[in-house]
Parts: sequence; C-alpha cells; structure tokens
Amino acid sequence: MEHIETIAELGLNMNGSMETAYEMVKMAAFCGVDAVKSQKRTVKEYLTEEQYNRPYDNPSSFGKTYGEHREVLELDKYQHSRLMGYAKELKLVYFTSAWDITAAQEMNEIGIPIFKIASASLTYDALLEEIKSFDRPIYMSTGMSTLEEVDHAVDILKGSDLTIFHCTSCYPCTFDDLRLGIIPFLLERYNLPVGLSGHHRGIAVDIAAITLGATKLERHFTLDRTMKGTDHAASLEPGGLHKVVRDIRATERSMLVSKKELLECEIPSWEKLRTVK
Repeated sequence: MEHIETIAELGLNMNGSMETAYEMVKMAAFCGVDAVKSQKRTVKEYLTEEQYNRPYDNPSSFGKTYGEHREVLELDKYQHSRLMGYAKELKLVYFTSAWDITAAQEMNEIGIPIFKIASASLTYDALLEEIKSFDRPIYMSTGMSTLEEVDHAVDILKGSDLTIFHCTSCYPCTFDDLRLGIIPFLLERYNLPVGLSGHHRGIAVDIAAITLGATKLERHFTLDRTMKGTDHAASLEPGGLHKVVRDIRATERSMLVSKKELLECEIPSWEKLRTVK
C-alpha cells in the first residue's frame, strides 16, 4: 500500500492571525501530518460589489459587511511565504487553494508547490486554465458539483498532475451525506488518484476512505473548536488529528503485504494449538 498523504486544512481557522497560524502549523507537525493547506483570496476580485457590501451581522463575523469580514481573515502573499518557510523547517509541505486569478498568480510568485482548486471554484474555467499553466501538481475538490461539471473541469486540466478529492460541502457533513462509495467510482471514471476532503464529525470513517482507494486525506484543523469563526466547529482539534494520522499509519502497515503464509509470530500458536491427525 502506498503512503497516504495526510493534510491539515488550516483555511479560515487562522482567523487572520499570524500568531495563530504559526501555532497551527507547529501543532499540525506534532500531529504527524505530511502537509498543511491554507486559502488565498483577493477579496474584491473574488466577491461582487453586492456580496462585498452585504451586511454580515452574526456571532462569527469579523466585520460589518461580508467583504470586511473576509478581508480580516486574509493573509497577504508575504505572510504565506513566511508560513511556507516555517512549515519547511518542520518538514511539512505548505500549499494553498487560490480562489481567483490574482491570488493564484501571487501564490505562484512565492513558489507554492501544489495548487488546490476549491469546490467553489471548480466551474471557474479561467482560474483552472491559469493554475494549469503553472505546471504544478493540482488537487481539486468536487463538492457541490454535478458529474458533468467535474467532467468538464477534468477535461480542462487534462495533462496536469491532477488528484481529484471527493468532498461534500456541508459544515459539518453528516455521515449520510458523506457518500464514500463515490471514491471507487471516481477512480474508475477518471483513472486518476483520488483523495477525501472531509469536514465530517469523528475519525472512524476516514479509514474507510483509505480502504476504498483514497490516497490523500485532508481534514479541517483548528486549535479549538469553540473559537470564533464559521469553520472551527467542523474541524478536528489536535487530539483528533493526531489520532486519525495514527490510525492511517496503522492501516498502511496492516495492508502492506497480501501474501498468505505461516508467519513467524504464529509459530508458538501453531505448536500449541494446531491439531494434527
């Protein structure tokens, strides 16, 4: 069984704070993941003027309008560059999802090694074409998308080093809506690597995704699920992330060999218990 890449999605849970971001990267490394992922938006490019100015009055808001709220949560490209350097010191890969063309270009400028296409961006053809032009590995989530939309995106990205991520864009996602049975379907349909991007509760079904053929697992990560913000409640805290990485590594070892033979560890049981007539 190949190595399963584990990814901690930092996303909006950094709350626009570099102090929080550094702590999250450090804790993700402690939990044993392979990579950490963030997000980059150019808010006034990503949102329409109407969306930017829409009042946003709720307990998770960091601004009076939705645009102001998003601006607070964003890091600039230099901050992302510093986090990428810090992650490298901790032997982690740092990459981002870019939600608009300017954000994609800025992440390319600082040398982001992998580009993630968020579920929300899957139908943004110009963005897909821009990211494809960078000639880097691409991870693409497929939440809130029809099969025809996924087909179209895969066709645009043909020739890229592409991994498709099964995803259900509910926060948190119920087990009924997780639909892990789609993973082998995606493998057969596209003949490409498939991962799982999850915002579900618990960690038990993550192992099911691996046994169904997923080779990458991305889980939303937070230092504290009670923190202010919209994504914290659908994320794993350090204890949960540590356990899911532990269980995935155990699953890898348990599935490493498929040859049936009498094992050395079984010999004492064989000598004591085997009936020979």
